[in-house]
Amino acid sequence: MKKVLMLIAVLFGTAVMVNAKTLPAKTAVVKEVKMTKHPKHRKAKTVKKTASAETASSSAKK
Repeated sequence: MKKVLMLIAVLFGTAVMVNAKTLPAKTAVVKEVKMTKHPKHRKAKTVKKTASAETASSSAKK
């Protein structure tokens, strides 16, 4: 009788563990960080734009 009760307890315990719902992982709050553009990069970007504009206008003239 003792063995039968142990078998029932083991089967019931495993059934409960298998059917248990897991807790969802908590997601961390994500903050948006606004970065200012470095003046050096901004200057290089404008130089590149003007250079491409000049080559486009010179090729259009030909």
